[in-house]
Amino acid sequence: MSISRRNFLKVGLSSMAFFTLETTTPSWIARSAQAIGTGDCLSEDRILVIIQLAGGNDGLNTIIPVTDAAYHAARPTLGINAVDAITMDGLNSMHPALQPLADRYQDGRFAVVQNVGYVNPNLSHFTSMEYFERGYVPGEVQQIPGWASRVYDNACGCTIPDESLFYLGSGVPRIPQTMARGDCYTPPAVRDPDNYQLNADTDEALRIATIHALNDATVAPLSELEFVQRSANTMEASIADIATANATPQIVPAGSYTSDSLGRGLRLASQVIRAGFKTRIFYVTLGGFDTHANQIINDRPTERGNHPRLLGLLAQNVESFLQEMELSGNLDRTLVMTFSEFGRRVAQNASLGTDHGAANSLMMWGGSVAGGIYGGQPDLTDLQRGNLKHQIDFRTVYSYVIEEWLGCDASAVFGNTVYNDIIQPELPQIPVIEFPSRVRPAAWNAYR
Repeated sequence: MSISRRNFLKVGLSSMAFFTLETTTPSWIARSAQAIGTGDCLSEDRILVIIQLAGGNDGLNTIIPVTDAAYHAARPTLGINAVDAITMDGLNSMHPALQPLADRYQDGRFAVVQNVGYVNPNLSHFTSMEYFERGYVPGEVQQIPGWASRVYDNACGCTIPDESLFYLGSGVPRIPQTMARGDCYTPPAVRDPDNYQLNADTDEALRIATIHALNDATVAPLSELEFVQRSANTMEASIADIATANATPQIVPAGSYTSDSLGRGLRLASQVIRAGFKTRIFYVTLGGFDTHANQIINDRPTERGNHPRLLGLLAQNVESFLQEMELSGNLDRTLVMTFSEFGRRVAQNASLGTDHGAANSLMMWGGSVAGGIYGGQPDLTDLQRGNLKHQIDFRTVYSYVIEEWLGCDASAVFGNTVYNDIIQPELPQIPVIEFPSRVRPAAWNAYR
């Protein structure tokens, strides 16, 4: 008899979810069952959507210091004048390609954190991306699990989530470093929900028998075989869950989402949320921001070129996603946050582009965002090898989100020394969330 992938034993633990076949209970589920009642595990009904702007977004031409003479001197061709940009405050304007999101700023639901980076910045894409995704900096012990994986491990231990899609790499071909290598949970990555299926033997009885045998095996805790057990069961459950989510109709008009990775990822994230799954963190990506050349075309920095095109894609897809969250009643519990591995050099180069830089700006949107510009103005005259110096450690932004949005303990993720010496003193500079988490770690609560 055919057994549905959804015909699983659902083990309800805290607010999360995993599944196994009816007749077997692997050791990792048994251990999780013993952990019921040990405390909240990301239990607040909050959603975080992380958008990677891969390649190094030019923050200075995204959130533009239009009144700064040093900006215009460094970028005689690439620089954007105030008259061509969208006013934000008395010092900054947003690139006109972000027009679809302009009303979000006016409504106080679009925040920017400027001068974000880390000490001794590395200008390699791969190295700097590792720092941002795993949450450590040069001179520190390398972290293997991603920072979001450590949030899970520290908040939840090895309990089973109630959702196979508790974290989700949405529209991406592989699990991002941010969510990878955790001790207890490996989330799925779904590039294309229409083709998310198991490419295996078509003999379903054999497949089911194989999973039974795998789950019946006696394995050591946190061993490689136990990892295979967990991954196989997550895979089985996630296939059914993605199919359910993919059947959820789109609210915004056809064509609102683009067909690239960002459009696919945000569309799927919206479907998963509106289908009622308890996914807490999504990760989506938009590439192409390594704009060494042709950042603009024909001396028209606001209209044509790689960077205006990419910002237009970002604005179109984020606004479509926010509209669906708003229309479905999910906007107040959703926070969207961008990051990039570094910014660009202050001065333009000879190829109508910009080279690898350092400090950068992050953007946030959502119904509970306290709109505005945080982190101070970039100092374009006091540079480090031609690049902006950071004023806010990127882990401070992550920590604020971990604590004030997800209701978890950031010191357990980044370590007490880093938290006390670097993160905690910077936290009051970035109050970007209007309705903070009710679960606030004692250290941060006392500090405030």
